[in-house]
Amino acid sequence: MRALIVAASLVIALRSAPITRDEDKVHMEGLPIEKNGELNDKFRQEILLGGDDMNEEETKKAIDEMLKECDKNGDGRLNVDELEMRIKEKKTEHLNESVKEARELKGKLDTNKDGKISWDEYSTLFIKNEEMEINKSSGAVIGSDNALRFEDEKSSFKRADEDDDGVLDDNEFKILLHPENSKRMIRKMGRDVVDFMDKDKDGFVSEKEFVNGIPGEIEESMKEFEEKEKSDRKREFIEDIDRDKNGMADLDEFLAYLDTTNGDNARREARQILSDADENDDGFLSRDELFSKHFLLKDSSIFSARGSMHYDL
Repeated sequence: MRALIVAASLVIALRSAPITRDEDKVHMEGLPIEKNGELNDKFRQEILLGGDDMNEEETKKAIDEMLKECDKNGDGRLNVDELEMRIKEKKTEHLNESVKEARELKGKLDTNKDGKISWDEYSTLFIKNEEMEINKSSGAVIGSDNALRFEDEKSSFKRADEDDDGVLDDNEFKILLHPENSKRMIRKMGRDVVDFMDKDKDGFVSEKEFVNGIPGEIEESMKEFEEKEKSDRKREFIEDIDRDKNGMADLDEFLAYLDTTNGDNARREARQILSDADENDDGFLSRDELFSKHFLLKDSSIFSARGSMHYDL
C-alpha cells in the first residue's frame, strides 16, 4: 500500500476515460509514471495481466491464463523473449480496443449523425454518467467539485480538437478517449512532468529532484514506506529514465521513457520483470515463481515495464 496522501494534483491535460472517469485523476493505465510524477504502482499487472483490480486468487488465475498464451515452446516457463512478446501483444491489443471503443461510443454520442462529436453531444452523456445536477435557471453544474471536473473535461475536449473547428472527427475523438495514442499529448505530458519536477528550473530533472519529488504528504506513521518509495524512484531513474547516465534527464529522455511504441522499451521491460521474479536465477519464470511473486505483478511500485497508456489527462 502506498504511503502517499496526494494533497495536490498537477493541472495537466490528460485523462483516461472521459465518459466514465476513474476517481484517480492522475492515472494512465500502462504508463510508467503518473501525471503528478508518481510511479504507477500497478504497471506490471496492467501490461501483463490487464488493468482490472484483482485479488490474489484472480491474479493467480490470470497468471495461469498468461502462461498458456505465452509459453510458446511448451516448457512450462517464460523466458525473456516470451515476456517481450507478451508486452508487445498487449500494446497492440490495447490499441485495437481503443479504436473499437471510440467507434462504439461515437455511435451513441453522434445524435445528429453528422459523423462528428460536438461538445453539447459529449457533455450531455458525461453529465448523465457522472450523475451531475444542472441549475435549470443558469445552466451551470451544481457543486464546486463537479463544476471543476466539468471544466476539466471541457478543456480536454478542446485540446483534442486539433483543428479548432469545435467538433471532434474520428481521430480527434480517439485522442480524447485515449491520449496515449497521440504523440502530441504524450509530449504535453512529458513537458508537464519535467516542469513539475525541475525545481531549480535548469531544464533538466536531476536524480535528486526525481527521487525527492514524491507528490503529496507522508503520514508520520508511514515514514518507512517513504524510504522504499525513494529507493524505487532512484532505481527507476537510473535504469530507465537517465539514458545517457549523466545524472540528469531532459525532455527527450522522459519522452523515450513514455514512448509505448519503442521496441527497446518492451525488451527492457521484459528483462526487468525477469530480474525481479526469477528466484533461482535460471533465466526463466516458472509458474511457482510467478505465483510467489504475484504481488510484483499486481502492486509493484517499481517497474521498467511500460505498456499501452491510459493517462488520466
